[in-house]
Amino acid sequence: MDDRWAPVLDELRERFAADTDVVEVEAYLSSKGYDRRQIGEILSLLYSDTAASPAVIGVGSGTDTDREPSLRVQGPHERGRFTTEAWGYLVVLYASGAVNLNDFEHLVERALVHVDGRITLADIRSLADDAGLDDGAMGGEHPLIH
Repeated sequence: MDDRWAPVLDELRERFAADTDVVEVEAYLSSKGYDRRQIGEILSLLYSDTAASPAVIGVGSGTDTDREPSLRVQGPHERGRFTTEAWGYLVVLYASGAVNLNDFEHLVERALVHVDGRITLADIRSLADDAGLDDGAMGGEHPLIH
């Protein structure tokens, strides 16, 4: 992690609950004078820390929810394509357990291939809905489609 953001991340963790909407955190950072690039970097660090936490909970329990702890940050090719809201939404889906790491990567790849230009929150929600992934479904429980 970049040490220059450590004080900002500490402040955000104290100020906002873990389940706070990413848009609210982004608005706060914007009001503090951070530009879009800085906000994206800060949110990526903040929510990537959050995304690693649930992975540790199930490890060693012998259940289907076992997964290795991971830290997923955007690559340079992704950073320019995803809006902050879209990336934050993906990270929150993973952190909440609504999608596993494989589904997360699948959504990222589908977005990069099928969306021209900037990838917005609406694009990600549409792709997640098309794939049958529901942010309300916890622990990999996907809605049945008949």
